[in-house]
Amino acid sequence: MQLTRQGDYAVRIVLDLAVHDEWQAAREVAERQGIPEAFFHKTVGCLSRAGLVETARGARGGLRLARPAFAITLRDVIEAVEGPVALNRCLLEGTTCERVGFCPAHPVWVRAQMAFLEELQKLSIQEIVAG
Repeated sequence: MQLTRQGDYAVRIVLDLAVHDEWQAAREVAERQGIPEAFFHKTVGCLSRAGLVETARGARGGLRLARPAFAITLRDVIEAVEGPVALNRCLLEGTTCERVGFCPAHPVWVRAQMAFLEELQKLSIQEIVAG
């Protein structure tokens, strides 16, 4: 699995909002993170639909985290824009691999998937920002 540009932008946006714990002007966040405006708004829309970011229009509007940074993980952020994380299509939830009974690599994929997801869930955004 390779993180898409939008996934990278989503992580940058959420980390930025965690550092600045108040409403932030969208343009300022986009500029600080070097994210083109069109990509920025599309990514914020995904984060908002996932309940990670809230937005408000107007002079006092902008965006901020919808939940405390300690309650958000990298997995939450990545899955908000990328969908379910899977190292191999045979590991996607809701799918059945036709080769599971005789594929010698399947147990390896399962272990790698579990380790990867565990790492994405291990630290909160707050812990990542704190270093």
